[in-house]
Amino acid sequence: MVQTMASDASTNTSNPATGATVPPLSPRTRIARLILIYHFVLIGASCIFYILRGFDFEEFTSLMGVLAPVTALYGGAVFRFIGRSITEPALNTQNGAPINGLVKWLVNGHFVIVLSLISLKALAPNVLNFQDMTMFLTLVESALGVYMGNILLALFESKGNGTNGG
Repeated sequence: MVQTMASDASTNTSNPATGATVPPLSPRTRIARLILIYHFVLIGASCIFYILRGFDFEEFTSLMGVLAPVTALYGGAVFRFIGRSITEPALNTQNGAPINGLVKWLVNGHFVIVLSLISLKALAPNVLNFQDMTMFLTLVESALGVYMGNILLALFESKGNGTNGG
C-alpha cells in the first residue's frame, strides 16, 4: 500500500496552489494544445493586423479563406481526440506514435513561418505584397500540410481497441 502510494506520487506532479496531484500531460495532449493555440493565435493576429489596417477587407477575407480551412482541419482532428479522450480515458495515457524533436520542430516551425509571412505583409507591405504572401502561404500549407496531416493521423487517430474490429 505504501509502495503503491509512493509510486503514484512519483508519477504525478503536485499543484502547490491546491495541494492536489495532477498527472503529467501526455505528448499527444501537449502537441494538441500547441496546434490549437497556434492556429487561434494566427487568426487572432490576422484580425489585429486587419484592425490596424495591415490588410484591406478583400485581403483579410482572402487570408481567412486560407487560414480557416487549415485551422478547421487541424482543430477537427484535435477536438475529436479530446472528445474521445473523455469517453476513452486510456487515450490520455497512450503515446501512440513516438513524439520526438522533429514533430515538435514541424509544429513550431509551421506556426513561425505562417505568422512571419502574415506579419511581414501587414507590417512591411513594401517588402512582401499580398499576392506574394498568399503564394508563399499556399506553398507552406501545401508542403507542410501533407506532413502535418500524417502527423495528426499518427498522433490522434485511434489504432482500434478490438471492440469494433478495427
